[in-house]
Amino acid sequence: QKRIGMASDKKPAPPSSFEVHAMGQIEAAHFPGEDNLYCQFSVQHGNDWQVLSGMESGITQVASVPGGRDSAMVWNFPIDLTFKSTNVYGWPQLVLGVHGNDFLNRHVVKGYGSVHLPTVPGSHELHIRMFRPLSSSLMQQFIGWINGSPPEFIDPKRPALPTGRDVTRVESMGVVVVKVNVVMRNMTRFGYSTPVHTNAVPHQF
Repeated sequence: QKRIGMASDKKPAPPSSFEVHAMGQIEAAHFPGEDNLYCQFSVQHGNDWQVLSGMESGITQVASVPGGRDSAMVWNFPIDLTFKSTNVYGWPQLVLGVHGNDFLNRHVVKGYGSVHLPTVPGSHELHIRMFRPLSSSLMQQFIGWINGSPPEFIDPKRPALPTGRDVTRVESMGVVVVKVNVVMRNMTRFGYSTPVHTNAVPHQF
């Protein structure tokens, strides 16, 4: 009986990491003058982070403008990811690339974008501004237009990396809307506060 009592008084081991759960959807896109686009997404995070569950990359279906040219292309593509880490350095980012066809029906990149997952628990609506790189000269731009190969990043995760931004010329293309619910676990055990976020106010990036 004493042994049973001693076992019941034993405290559980402290957690070895904290967890971040992100559940939501890549909802829609606003690209003026564009139609029939799809979105390719991936996740970028630091070396101390690990994905416990969920797809780290994927491709949505092709969506078209349902009504007037000012309407949104709706994807409603689900995302459900769970991460674990021991420090917040390298907080996960969602990296997006929107693709479609040009006026000659050639496949081209319409825009890139990235956003950190919210650092506050709750429901969030993220408006991610998309961009695409420009040629360094008018001659290269013309050659790219003739060959159907406009400038694009070799590494699709380049928008999430901090280096090289100061030498890259880009132009704005559109906006992608992502809605996500964030749940965190064991953050206070590692010295991080988690304020409560109640209103899903759109965030511009």
